[in-house]
Amino acid sequence: MGASGHIIPVTVNGSAALSLASSYAATVNEAATSGQFYATTTGQGMGVASTPVREFQADGSGFYAYPSGANYFTASGTAGKLVIDASSVSGASSINTLIGTGGATFLAGSSTGTFIAGGGDNLFQGGSGAYSVATSDGNDTILGGSGNLLVQAGTGSNLISLGAGNDTVISTGTDHIYAANGAATVSLQSAGSTIYGGSGSLLVDDTAGSGSTVMGGSGATTIYGGTSSTYELTNNATVFAGTGSNDTISASGNTLVFGGSGTNVMGMGTGALTFIGGTDAAATVTSGTAATIFGANGSNITYSGSGVFVASGTNETLNGGSSSVGFEAFGVHAGNSGSVSIAGGTGADTLVAGAGNETYTGGSGAGNLFILAENGTLSSANITISDFGSSSGNLVELFGYGSNEVSKALATATTSGGNTSITLGDGSKVTFLNVASLDPSKFVGDA
Repeated sequence: MGASGHIIPVTVNGSAALSLASSYAATVNEAATSGQFYATTTGQGMGVASTPVREFQADGSGFYAYPSGANYFTASGTAGKLVIDASSVSGASSINTLIGTGGATFLAGSSTGTFIAGGGDNLFQGGSGAYSVATSDGNDTILGGSGNLLVQAGTGSNLISLGAGNDTVISTGTDHIYAANGAATVSLQSAGSTIYGGSGSLLVDDTAGSGSTVMGGSGATTIYGGTSSTYELTNNATVFAGTGSNDTISASGNTLVFGGSGTNVMGMGTGALTFIGGTDAAATVTSGTAATIFGANGSNITYSGSGVFVASGTNETLNGGSSSVGFEAFGVHAGNSGSVSIAGGTGADTLVAGAGNETYTGGSGAGNLFILAENGTLSSANITISDFGSSSGNLVELFGYGSNEVSKALATATTSGGNTSITLGDGSKVTFLNVASLDPSKFVGDA
């Protein structure tokens, strides 16, 4: 690294460490070529020229105080432990440390800088200065301070505990990552890591990984979901679950989920749960309190809980058959070419028809309400109610079709194959399966 015979071994699979080590070498070599490189193994003779590269070369393991005046530090050892104390280096300094495959303990202070480990098991203790930390294939421990950290952990099993700064972690190993009271951004590049949120904000990009676990803290959490990962969220959170994600999400705070295929969401606390289905995505949603669910084109959602469901696309299915409490469902304008199928559970459900081809099943709950309004059916609805006769408490409400709309609609009734159909004032057709005749007392509307 600018001095004859001083070679620093760097493990190849630590790509971030290799990249920073190459940059380090380029700086040293350029300084050597221009006559601005000064190296020592004793800490003497530093600062003999203006703005030089001043490198201290450790000649073995043991304890080293970061030399005054040095802005580069190397240790080429491949075995044994090395301790480097930079806690007393001035905050005005920017220092850079490169070690080999032997591993080291580094104590940062108020200075800024980089710590590059070519291998081995390392411990980095952050201070108040900003640092870039890159490790290789060892099992490393990285502890944050109050300064900002950029951590590019290597391929080992690493423990990363962040501090009060604005910290970024790029994880390529199987890591345990703890956020604290700072703002943390974590990018997971491999499978099986675990992230614990703190009191600060946490952003996790899990799209390149799989099988991860995120335990949200008291701060706000944002997650870009991976594949077959588990997210347990305790406070305000937003989750973007990609197509084919198969993620499992447990939420007790206010949570917004953009669902992917196979997403399993459980709203278990008192917070509000909002779920927006993905296109052509299957998902399961369970809410402890009221939830708001929006479907999308081709979405297939199994739901249990109370709240509101809005079918906002075409070819949607909402299966609420396992729900024991009533919910409200709206078949929004699906269009003539698509279809919507909504099924209630054992509670008393309110199902509001929209346009297009729609099938509604009230479920076994007593007193389901089916609402049909002219501004909702848009003269284009073809509505099937599959179990209207299953409960004596079921009702149909008609609105906006003109005076005496109930009697006019019932006057159009025709029966075929044990099913009865009526035509509404806007031309929409409603078919009641397995109902041979309609009871006028089960219909309400404008006089």
